[in-house]
Amino acid sequence: MKRTASALVIPLIVLLLLPQSLFCARIPGEAPRETGGSADSLSLHAEPDTSLALRIVETPIRFGSLDLREPTAVAVDFRGNVYVADAMAGKVFRYAPDGASLEFGRPPNGAAFYPIDVAVLESFVLVLDYSGNRLLRYDAMGAYLDVLIAFDQFDRVRPVSVTAGTGGSLITADVTSHTVVLWTPLFDLELTIGEFGWGAGRFNEPRKGAFLAGRGIVVVESGNRRLQFFSPSGRYERTAEPPAAVPFVSPRSVCVDPAGVIFVCDPESGRISAFSAGGTYITAVDAFAGNAIAPAAAAVGWDGKLYVADLKSRSVLVYRLNSSRDK
Repeated sequence: MKRTASALVIPLIVLLLLPQSLFCARIPGEAPRETGGSADSLSLHAEPDTSLALRIVETPIRFGSLDLREPTAVAVDFRGNVYVADAMAGKVFRYAPDGASLEFGRPPNGAAFYPIDVAVLESFVLVLDYSGNRLLRYDAMGAYLDVLIAFDQFDRVRPVSVTAGTGGSLITADVTSHTVVLWTPLFDLELTIGEFGWGAGRFNEPRKGAFLAGRGIVVVESGNRRLQFFSPSGRYERTAEPPAAVPFVSPRSVCVDPAGVIFVCDPESGRISAFSAGGTYITAVDAFAGNAIAPAAAAVGWDGKLYVADLKSRSVLVYRLNSSRDK
């Protein structure tokens, strides 16, 4: 993809006219089901197998119930601080492990601010501002620092998500061009994957990518309702989906824990689905404290907890992860 200069400023009214499904999820009305389960198969729709088990256990911890209106993204740093992007309110919050909250400063110049994703890169917090088509950098205390990437300088790049990896690499996903872009630690465009379509290696509304062990990439698509796996060079490798009994409806976020377990948030189905690093469906969770959820995004902390931005409760829910593999 070649770079081009552009001075185009997209009016805020364009954002308001975009399909609501780009940012907001319809809250499902299905009743809670029992959580837990296990499976082990590399087919697209995995069959149960008790050799792999993962329990996603509720904790009594919840963040942001007094602050948040539309939590669309969540990230966690190594100190246990939780960062949340609230698209509807145009705000970003930090929650300390003890629950103390801090609101980030708005970017300067009074420009429209629509934060739809957040990521932690070393000691910095990155905020994806959709209205300005730019990636902003903050310090951990919420002070605005600079514009890390102005995406308008690139040809047809308008991402809806950002993921930070070790070493400083980034992944962005773009539902307009149906592509996923890998960025170097110097924030240059390194690799573009995909184009619109339904076949292997093609995308229909790719919503978010995540790094796997070995620098491979996994991408979740809302339109094709699946996960696709790619090598570090962008070569398509395989596809994964949950079993037909618990299908994706409109998955919009994916994250990977240090052990390689993949978590997919699907607010319209009201489920968080878990897969092994190879694409094996493991289990799903669809409730918190007996109530249905609408998970928009999730992040795994170094403390072994899963932090979930929940549209239904307008808060960040916290689960504990317990996994084991039979010998």
